Amino acid sequence: MDKQLKVGIIGCGKIAKKHIKFLEENPNTKVIAVCDNKEERAKNASIATGNVPYYLNYNEMLQKEDMDIVHICSPSGLHPSMSIDCLKSGFHVLCEKPMALNLRDADKMIEAERESGKKLFIVKQNRFNPPIMVLKDVIYKRFIGDVHTIISQVLWNRRQDYYDEEPWRGTLSLDGGALYTQSCHFLDLMIWIGGRVKSVYAKMNNFTHPNIETEDTGTLILTFESGAKGILNYTTSVFEKNCEGSITVLGTKGTIKVGGEYLNELEHWHVEGYPCPKLPESAPANDYGSYKGSMSNHDKVIQNVVDVLFNNATITTSSLQGRKSIEVMQAAHISARTNKEIFLPLGGEEYNFSFESKK
Repeated sequence: MDKQLKVGIIGCGKIAKKHIKFLEENPNTKVIAVCDNKEERAKNASIATGNVPYYLNYNEMLQKEDMDIVHICSPSGLHPSMSIDCLKSGFHVLCEKPMALNLRDADKMIEAERESGKKLFIVKQNRFNPPIMVLKDVIYKRFIGDVHTIISQVLWNRRQDYYDEEPWRGTLSLDGGALYTQSCHFLDLMIWIGGRVKSVYAKMNNFTHPNIETEDTGTLILTFESGAKGILNYTTSVFEKNCEGSITVLGTKGTIKVGGEYLNELEHWHVEGYPCPKLPESAPANDYGSYKGSMSNHDKVIQNVVDVLFNNATITTSSLQGRKSIEVMQAAHISARTNKEIFLPLGGEEYNFSFESKK
């Protein structure tokens, strides 16, 4: 394949460095422009990509550069407006997680994608973790029988210096909280495995971060349309360092737990008539120095973009798939505020919920 995607990047913070690394390594992608409202970060990203043009205003970049796709690596609350502007300007978009902080904005993004004729890709790199891919395959082939329980634990640490490093972190309008920022990957996998969610009941607290606006801990109880139950426990209040990032699936013919700190280890396998397979080594976690995040599979996400745009492959995580976790997370926040079980799909006032609303 000798074709090459011309890529622009909006937002040159820590996650953008992962994008740049793998875009530069992929022979079918080439960064041609970068943008950040902090000039030093924009300059550094420019240097890392061969001194490409850098911008402090992304609209100027959209007007001047002949790009095929734009990677959105900005704070979460800016994802909708930036993605929509890029789509309307005629560019495909790869948007970091979460695609939005409420369902209304997610649907506006999907509408802009439909009207533009371009594609909106959502980054969900944990779908490529080797243990997760095996788990999904076993469930799809029904070797594990009927799934009746899915339990996910996100027991992580984020110290105050994590929030102090970037003022938008821990804010309602740009971050959204530990569910949206740290735990949305795990919820996405629960939905990917369990199917459509029927209802959500949630409790949320802030235990150890008094200087942020959002929750740092929560529990979600999901009821899937299949009748299965899901439990997501998440926190960024674990003492000093991450403890666990796991998903356990209970079926009528087997039990599988994918664990470790970052869904990188196959910790338990007992499936009737199906021995535990040998897996390739998982990618390392995203290491940001003072803390670690999820698996670094952005190379596979980028390759999927290439395959879709050049070879008509299937999108690994489409905008409609990304929407599913946004709806569940919005329902969870409404549930935590009202102490009620929230049924999907959301409608009326629930659909229009936002963190700024006085609901």
